[in-house]
Amino acid sequence: MNFILRRLSQWIRALPGRPGHRGIWLPASLPDYARRMRGVQCYHSEIKPAPPVLAWALFSGLTSFIGMSVLGIITKYGPAIKDHHLPFAIAPAGASAVLLYGVPSAPLSQPRNVFFGHMIAAITGTFMNQAFKDTPDSLHWLPGALAVGISIAIMGITNCYHPPAGATAYLAGFYSSDAVRVGWWFMLYPILPVAIIMISVALLLNNLARVYPVYWFTAVHMSPTQSPEQIGQKEGVGESRRSSNSNDASEVDDHIENEGDAESAWIAARIHELEHELHELRAKQHQCEAERSQTSPSHAV
Repeated sequence: MNFILRRLSQWIRALPGRPGHRGIWLPASLPDYARRMRGVQCYHSEIKPAPPVLAWALFSGLTSFIGMSVLGIITKYGPAIKDHHLPFAIAPAGASAVLLYGVPSAPLSQPRNVFFGHMIAAITGTFMNQAFKDTPDSLHWLPGALAVGISIAIMGITNCYHPPAGATAYLAGFYSSDAVRVGWWFMLYPILPVAIIMISVALLLNNLARVYPVYWFTAVHMSPTQSPEQIGQKEGVGESRRSSNSNDASEVDDHIENEGDAESAWIAARIHELEHELHELRAKQHQCEAERSQTSPSHAV
């Protein structure tokens, strides 16, 4: 999975536009709101500081309400859903709303994790449901537990952790009425459209106040002391600074993509960050020495 996503990311970066950018490609001439949807790694404008806690809490509550309202309206007024009483407003969507609208900068909230996490869980849960449908009542607890455990293992292997997907796996594997009624279609309906709708609404609403997502397919190199907004600010400071450090940045990117090791990526990113800080400190030192030499009293008689 990681190999496929890396190749997809490389293909997207090869499209016309700014070369070497991770994330989904959109023309640079689009309005600022649309360009934010490319993600923090591709957004090359100065990112405003995060809103105050109270303001962001209220904004998150409003966006969560809108996102869940979309699912509720589709459930209520969708002709096929209404006539055939098909499931759509599933409980795991509410858990995903906490991540998508409350903490959109978290790695677990990125589109890759939301989409693939739910799909992995739905496929695994449905398979367990069908495999154990003829088991005695004393073992009805087994498919749900297996579905959650196997889903988490696969999400770990593919680096697509998404906690609400655990509820999706349990819902599908534990003989829920919706999963039993839909059968093998559970992974394509309702999980697939619900995941797409939740991500789409998050893109439309979160970018009114922040930049979402941080990345689409591959993670940005960042240290624990950096927020996604700081990453975006560093990448959007100026063309001169990016060009002067393009060689080092490309080496770090290549290292991350070739190795795929999270610890190695963190070390490489930390070294890259410390080199920048050292360069800035030396520049400040030279500036202070120059000012001191200009202001020092003359000893000439």
